[in-house]
Amino acid sequence: MILMLLACSGSGPAEDPAFLGGDYELATISMEDGCLDGALEALFMPQGRDTPQVFEYPIYVPGQNELPMTYEISLREPFVGVEITVDAGESTTLEGSTGVIDEVLLNEALYGDCVSSLQGEVQLVPETEESGTGTAQLTMADFRGSEERCPELDDDPCPVRLDLTLSRL
Repeated sequence: MILMLLACSGSGPAEDPAFLGGDYELATISMEDGCLDGALEALFMPQGRDTPQVFEYPIYVPGQNELPMTYEISLREPFVGVEITVDAGESTTLEGSTGVIDEVLLNEALYGDCVSSLQGEVQLVPETEESGTGTAQLTMADFRGSEERCPELDDDPCPVRLDLTLSRL
């Protein structure tokens, strides 16, 4: 997912919080599946929509003095070694984007070996210097598999939205 993130801008009022550079825990707290009517829940919220999904690995969030920055983050399988570019957003908003992640396995129980490509854009808003909320807009495209079990889609590419929280470790 994942993945994907962040930047700080010092252009807001002095009292506006901005993230401190360092390692953070990222969690998905809700999602909207514009691809498969909830079937991607197993990929992004495997414990169900009522259980926030904390990603397995912490992510590094750069400080303002480190921007712009391109680096790799790992969230959890299959989102390991994802390249992300971070640059300053408006006010204290954090913005980031990923390159294309190829071969993302969908829900294997439903779709066999069907995979897709995924690309993401993330915006995070600090609530304090050590926590924030945000959204990830993911685009899934090029659904394919040798077992011919890929779902029929109304739109390819199709959107998935994740609502996120971020907490400094």
